[in-house]
Parts: sequence; C-alpha cells; structure tokens
Amino acid sequence: MVAMTAVIVDLPEFFRCGFSAGWHGGGRSAESGEWDLDPVRKGDRDALRTLFTNCSPDAVRRRFFGRHDELPRRYLESVLASRPDLHDAVVARHRYAGHLAGLASLATGSDMGPEIAELGVLVVDAWQRQGLGMAMVEALVARGRQRGVQRVSACVLPDRARVLAALARRLQPERIVRTPHCLTGVYRLDAG
Repeated sequence: MVAMTAVIVDLPEFFRCGFSAGWHGGGRSAESGEWDLDPVRKGDRDALRTLFTNCSPDAVRRRFFGRHDELPRRYLESVLASRPDLHDAVVARHRYAGHLAGLASLATGSDMGPEIAELGVLVVDAWQRQGLGMAMVEALVARGRQRGVQRVSACVLPDRARVLAALARRLQPERIVRTPHCLTGVYRLDAG
C-alpha cells in the first residue's frame, strides 16, 4: 500500500451521530451502548497503537499479510498525516470510554493503479462481525465518492473470499484478481 492519509470531514449525519454496535442486525450491542465513527485525529497515535495491540496476531496477519509487533510505522504516519485526498482514515471510537475498536482507511495510488483507491480494515477481534467494519467502509466509500474516487480495491488472503463477497453486495464489482498469495477485488463507486 502506498503511504497516504486523510481526515474525514462532512461525514453523513448518520455517522456523526453514532450507532449501536449491533447496527447491521444480529450483532450484540456495546456494553455502554454506542460507537461513533470519527476521522482519525493527529492525537490518535497512542490510541491507534493500543488498537493494534488489542488485535490478535491472526487479525494483524489478515490485515497486513504478515507478522508485525507494532502498527507499521509508514502506515501509521500516513494515517495521521491528515491528507484526505491521499489517505482517508476513520475509526470506531467508543462514545463514552473513548477507546478504539476499529480502523479503516482508503488510500489512493494503490498497486492496482493510480485511479484505484485501496481499502484496508482492522477491527479488534471481540468486535468483528458486529457491523463496525462495514460501517467504517461505508463512511469511507461515501467520502471517496464525494472526492471523485471511481474505484476501490480490497486485497484479502485467499481464504477470506467472503470479505470480497460482502463488498460486492454493497459496491459494483468489476473484477477479481487472483494470485497465489491473495485475492483482490476491484469495485466501481459510481453506481452508489
């Protein structure tokens, strides 16, 4: 992934108001109630590092395709750089406690080409499959559309094809690229 960053402004009202962690149905609710989707803030460095350490090694491997003892420095700096045109980043922040349960980013200039933005999502294991990841993706896609992003890509390990299928239910699939090491889905945003 090319190192880039953004601060999300003008989030749709739904995202600024927060949502129950069970928002997409079937999920449990947060202990204290709700999570807010917020743009990454320059002061979130320690919170992002804590988010990373709260993820299992398997969650980290699925997101960064390898073992990492800390959040990759280049990625962290890019996320904190506040350049929406290069790398939008949003977090799921507990409304009352302030801790983070997830981070998602949309970086332009992916390996797939300069016109395709690369999507990445990391959610703490206890909050996976509860709607937080998809809510962050939807916020990033809405913001990307406002900036004129026409395509996004998502790269997953070969055993995670269901993630690409979930994206295909919300975005217009264009193609899947298979390599021995990953599957990459490319999706059009103009049909949203």
